[in-house]
Amino acid sequence: MINIVEASLDNTGLTDTTSLFQAMVMHLPNGAKFKMPKGLYRIDGNVKLNNNITIEGDGEVRFRGKGTNVLFTVNYMITFKGIQFENCSQAITLNGHSIFKVDRCKFLNNIVFAAINLYNASKVTIVNSSFNNILKHSILIDGDSTDILIDKNTFDNPDVFGGYATEQISGHVYCLNASKVTVSNNTVRNNGGQGIIFGYNGTTGKGTTDSIAINNICEGNGQEGITSYGGVTKVTHDNYIIGNTCRNNRFHQIEIWESDNNIVKSNTVEESKVGTGNIGAITLYNTLATVCKSNNILSARNNGIAIIAGTSKCDIKDNTICETNRQNNTNDASRGNGILLDWNGVADPEYQTISRNLISSIDTINKSGIYSTSNTNHHNAFDDNLILGYVTSIHEYALATASI
Repeated sequence: MINIVEASLDNTGLTDTTSLFQAMVMHLPNGAKFKMPKGLYRIDGNVKLNNNITIEGDGEVRFRGKGTNVLFTVNYMITFKGIQFENCSQAITLNGHSIFKVDRCKFLNNIVFAAINLYNASKVTIVNSSFNNILKHSILIDGDSTDILIDKNTFDNPDVFGGYATEQISGHVYCLNASKVTVSNNTVRNNGGQGIIFGYNGTTGKGTTDSIAINNICEGNGQEGITSYGGVTKVTHDNYIIGNTCRNNRFHQIEIWESDNNIVKSNTVEESKVGTGNIGAITLYNTLATVCKSNNILSARNNGIAIIAGTSKCDIKDNTICETNRQNNTNDASRGNGILLDWNGVADPEYQTISRNLISSIDTINKSGIYSTSNTNHHNAFDDNLILGYVTSIHEYALATASI
């Protein structure tokens, strides 16, 4: 039987309730539901929650820190429902524990480092919640965390690119070291760094694997919309980026960077805004055996798909690429094409299969449907592509990279 406990704390925000709150939760029975009347609860310290507790509000319950503290440290089987967190370094941190849920919560107003910090966490569910004006990470995931669901949330820092003049090392969903992370059906806008990144921890040398970003909207972020990034040792790999819409992020809309065996499928990307876009709307950098298929590129400031820096044995098929060269790059042949193959200072792409793509554009002076900066055979294959509107469909340099 669940025990329902009514909170009796100062809810005016005038006094620090850390000690009293801590004393109350320490004596809650296993499985208790802690009901919070609406109001503002000031927490200047850190509250440590015991196992199997639910803290529930009505959507008008606010926990406010002093700007530098961690509000809650949680153990096993903790649930927050209908709570607002603000003005702290971290709202919630979970280290080495499991079965944690956040539902219909709000995180906003001067959260300095991370709204939710998951380290060596498992069986975590974060749903139906909102993250606004987070100064760095909304959700940070590290330390061999696994089995994480982030679904139907809204992430938004209202100013374009999170209000930063230059890109930041941050992300709304920032995975350093994890597996089986599902990021689905979220709206992810205006972080100073990536919208969603499956990355790696440079200190431990561990990355993110077997994870999926699916059906998200990623817009106006300060770096990429969605990234799978493994570093030179490629410790991030085997991730899925499927069915997302990525538009007007500062650099690439979708990026696979030093990360192998990924699937990039059925995404829609767009670079209609001046000042967005980089090498390619979808960029594959030094990746092995990644499949990029059935994506719709509606516009690209530069190239539609960029295959660069030693990328090998990838399958680029059934994509629709429309309207590249939105920056009107007329002097550099490697900019503004439908598909680019380029060594990018690392190595020429090789063993690419580029097939059944529909590539069309207007205003493509001196541009090609498929272009290569190398004219040496690299065992690439170009089959059954339909290319319209470019001066050259498949440039002679690209043809020279194909097997004879």
